[in-house]
Amino acid sequence: MENQLDRWVSSRSLSPFRSFFQGQEPFDRFLNEIVNSNMKMGAQELYSCPVSELADEGNSYSIRVDLPGVMKDHVKVEANGDMLTIHAERREEKKTDTKRKYLSETYYGSYDRSFTLPGPIDDKKVDAKFENGVLTVTVPKTESFKAKQISIR
Repeated sequence: MENQLDRWVSSRSLSPFRSFFQGQEPFDRFLNEIVNSNMKMGAQELYSCPVSELADEGNSYSIRVDLPGVMKDHVKVEANGDMLTIHAERREEKKTDTKRKYLSETYYGSYDRSFTLPGPIDDKKVDAKFENGVLTVTVPKTESFKAKQISIR
């Protein structure tokens, strides 16, 4: 038959790592909170930043931006120095029906995305077209964009 002291000792770990494992649970909770809050922030940043592609086409740069659900009238492209900025807004349609939304993962609001190019932009030569929710901006390279061979003495 086991006495009180034996039960108390067997219920407690006499391992030198005992204090480490006791502190592990609060540490795990702390890490989980950080990871979960970062994932939530990351998802918001993902929704509020349109998916883009910037490519060097030889004589020009091509920028494609996916803007699903955005109307052409709600898109604006600005050139300033070596910076090209795209502003867009996706507005929620106000419906008078009585249906309830049970889930909405659609982002409504403003998008802003800026691209820094390797030289100044000639805004008179920039071409932008919007088709099927995709904005394509073509920026021709100027002399300052093109690589120059430097002679070595």
